[in-house]
Amino acid sequence: MKKENDTEFQALTIIAEMVMSFKQLHVLNISMKDRKELQFVRTSLEKVIHDNGYQMTYDKNIKYNIIKL
Repeated sequence: MKKENDTEFQALTIIAEMVMSFKQLHVLNISMKDRKELQFVRTSLEKVIHDNGYQMTYDKNIKYNIIKL
């Protein structure tokens, strides 16, 4: 049974898409200060996914970017 405060799976998949989009930044010039901030944001997004019982997957053969732990 889903708790009222559980994060919806669809929200987690959108967050996972955000995390995936960070890989596009590695080829661009970004200041060290901004790079640190972006890493913090990425880590925070990944923590939300993990805290809800999922983990990121980078396997393109899987429909969603997250899998249940």
